[in-house]
Amino acid sequence: MLVTRRPLTGRSAELDHLARLLDKPHGTTFVLMTGDPGIGKSRLLTAVAELARERGLPAMAGRATEFERSAPFGILFDALADGDRHLQLAADLEQIRALLSAEAGADAGGVARGLAALNRHRLFRASHRLVERISERDGLVVLLDDVQWADDASIEALDYFIRHPPDRRVIVLLAARTGGLPAGLTRALAAATVVALPLGPLSAGDADALLGEEMSAPRRRRLYERSGGNPLFLEILAALPDGDDPAEAASPVAVNALDRLIAAELSGLDQVQGLVARAAAVVGDELDATLVAAVSELDLATVVPALDDLVQRNVLSSGPRTLGFRHPLVRAAAYRMAGPAWRMAAHRRAAEYLRAHGAPAVRCAVHMEHAIVIGDVDGAELLAEGANAVAATAPATAARWFRAALRALPDDVPSGRRAGLLLSLAAALGVSGQLAESRTLLREVIQTGGDHRDQAVELMSMMERSLGRFEEARAILTAELGHLDQAPGGDSGGRCALLVELAANDLLDGRWDEGRENASLALGLAGPRTRRGLPATAVTLLAVAALYRCDFWAAYRYLDRADALVNGLTDRELCDDLGLVAALAWGEFLADRNADALRHLARGLRVARDHGRSHVVPLLYAARATVHARLGDVDRALGDAEEAEEIARHLGSAEMLAFVHVTKSRPLLWLNGPDAAMPLIEPARRGQVLRSAWWRTISDQAVSEVLFSVGETEACGRLLAARVPADPAGLGPGVVGSYALRSEVEVTRGDLTVGREWYERAARVVELGAPPVQAGFLARARAVLALAQGRQDEAEEAAREAVDRFAAAGLPIGEALGRMLLAGVLRRDDDSRAAKQQLGQAKELFLSCGAPWLAAQVGVEQRRMAAGLAHRPGAGSSLSEREREIAELVAYGMTNREIGERLFLSPRTVETHLASVFRKLGVKTRAALAHRLAE
Repeated sequence: MLVTRRPLTGRSAELDHLARLLDKPHGTTFVLMTGDPGIGKSRLLTAVAELARERGLPAMAGRATEFERSAPFGILFDALADGDRHLQLAADLEQIRALLSAEAGADAGGVARGLAALNRHRLFRASHRLVERISERDGLVVLLDDVQWADDASIEALDYFIRHPPDRRVIVLLAARTGGLPAGLTRALAAATVVALPLGPLSAGDADALLGEEMSAPRRRRLYERSGGNPLFLEILAALPDGDDPAEAASPVAVNALDRLIAAELSGLDQVQGLVARAAAVVGDELDATLVAAVSELDLATVVPALDDLVQRNVLSSGPRTLGFRHPLVRAAAYRMAGPAWRMAAHRRAAEYLRAHGAPAVRCAVHMEHAIVIGDVDGAELLAEGANAVAATAPATAARWFRAALRALPDDVPSGRRAGLLLSLAAALGVSGQLAESRTLLREVIQTGGDHRDQAVELMSMMERSLGRFEEARAILTAELGHLDQAPGGDSGGRCALLVELAANDLLDGRWDEGRENASLALGLAGPRTRRGLPATAVTLLAVAALYRCDFWAAYRYLDRADALVNGLTDRELCDDLGLVAALAWGEFLADRNADALRHLARGLRVARDHGRSHVVPLLYAARATVHARLGDVDRALGDAEEAEEIARHLGSAEMLAFVHVTKSRPLLWLNGPDAAMPLIEPARRGQVLRSAWWRTISDQAVSEVLFSVGETEACGRLLAARVPADPAGLGPGVVGSYALRSEVEVTRGDLTVGREWYERAARVVELGAPPVQAGFLARARAVLALAQGRQDEAEEAAREAVDRFAAAGLPIGEALGRMLLAGVLRRDDDSRAAKQQLGQAKELFLSCGAPWLAAQVGVEQRRMAAGLAHRPGAGSSLSEREREIAELVAYGMTNREIGERLFLSPRTVETHLASVFRKLGVKTRAALAHRLAE
């Protein structure tokens, strides 16, 4: 809500600029308006709202407030309330309000959900859809004032909308004090296209117009000099008697010139008006007369006339169904004019009144935070209740409230209650990124013992593991296992859970044998009283360990058993160990059981949503994106990858975000080409290595495939040489594809002997019982090797086998790539008609998958065939496929830019490939290259 009645003077240029933005027919525009306090930001926003009304554009305005920064989504709720004026939007706005209300008041529900706090991405996505629906017909204008005071949850929501602007006619104006924009918004706006609109002081002429000709010119000049051209300064100075020194009339607590001016203005209030103004400052921006009466300890009959008097004196401003301070600085001055002891008591009265009248705990906690004292157990419980309610949306606020509650607890409070609050505080701090303090508190809980010890150990281990600190997580779990060994009677259930956690940590760290051993020990401890999800998790981890150790037949048996165990779990039982679904799905993906993987992932995502177990969601989405990509469903793969990407950002996990980016790179390449995909794998190209060995093997294979697909053969070879050893143990079934790719790279380099060695390594892994689809990669490598050795018949046979293997497995991208290879073999054999047929089928497959960039590569081949540029042995036989393409187009007379446009490559990439061609063929000019190829 914006309330201002002051005239707008001296801002015609800015207003004209904003009017032009309002007239844009489509697209979302973000405007950042900055300036000093009192410079006129709110007045300009009000003028923009009027311009929007004149154009028939729905507008809604909200304002953040200095003293309610802990209330989640405060500025957004304020804007939604203002938007209710537009009856045609009421239903959709109410849906957004319901979404925000549910999230802001949802109980975090324990440590796991407190740590994850990831449901927000679904909230933002749903709100995004509603905003697009709201703005579809008439557009939408959103005006947000004093954003420097926005709460954490609102900042996160704005960050989401900045990174995902609605595809509609939407104008978002953010007003903030110069230099006061929250860091999260600063980063988001820096990466977006934003219209910057800084507001400076008024000119002397504009100040004269604001003050009016009835004031003498000397006084106008004097006030302008004293105000520095600040409109609010001018207004307040003009209201004071000429000659008054504001500094002498100022409140002792005033901290700057503007405060002193406002304090001088408020000093003229009578006793009742002053008391009501101070109570109103405690209550907040939107005033409720009954709450003001309770805080001021005056009866309602006295308060209502006093509020009207404050409106008449321009301390308060009134709007449709609203009453608030005319400017946040006026409220701040009134608040500070009250003594600290009075403010504490006033906040307590506000909290008690709200609590007695059924207000949500969050609203009560906003006041109790300022009123809590040592020994106030009830106040501490209220703060803890409010903190639990906002832990998933505003963890920094939750941490502050948990901390205040802990400070208030008396020494004789039961140790379990204090440990519970410490655990909750540690979880909130962990989500907020304050990991060092979080770990310190968790150690304290562990040392205290009691009912919260196991949760603290689990959270500590999860935190260390999420940071890639596998040794630290292992030390924590090992120490706790030692503690259980020394406990009288033992705890087989607790020991089983810790061993499962330790096994998972081992596998992520690449300790395949130790992971297998710990999972086996856990399975041996499982009994009738063991949590039912633990045996299923242990068997799943045994399957994954066997896959990575290339013990394939054992892995298939474990996968069958894990599938049966998971199918036998109820959703409630599964949600307690939901992490096993991601592990099981990855195992099934590696074993080429894609349908089973999708089935389990769909259930896992549903259970996570229904039971609030959001911490596993990013891994579930990443796994499903990988499966969809393999199955050639590019649209779904990218959709899931983007969900995983969004959640990884919420988590603040650089490791997970890097893994998700690699997962996303392949389908993005197939859709939009190298310019879109290559930035996602740039860290891997620079040598950044994922700490999780499990994720690293999947990542390395994806990155090498992308590099090879865009023709960066040398970079692909360097990556494979650095990351993929000759011993397949620990690399899993995907090593067949990596070895086969390494073979192709070496053949392209012209080293057929080394290419043969890597092909034979891949063949030996297939003989161990690798999943059938891996034989497709092996057949492809055999075709490339045979073609380079001049064995046309064998090359054709192997290429057809690759096509058949991928087709039988239901992998259309692999099949289409195989058909492109087969077309190349057939062209070498002068069977152009059959080659064209294979290319046509490949193009149809790519287009059916939603992979236009790959289809365009087929188009390049088709045009080359039409131009008669067939592959020839001899001069160009040492060139890679991409290098040969570029060499032949150079010989055809095309420039680097024309080649880049034809092949969807940047001119720099073309230049790099051409330099390699010159070096390999021993030529220095384009003419010499054409002559060499013609030999």
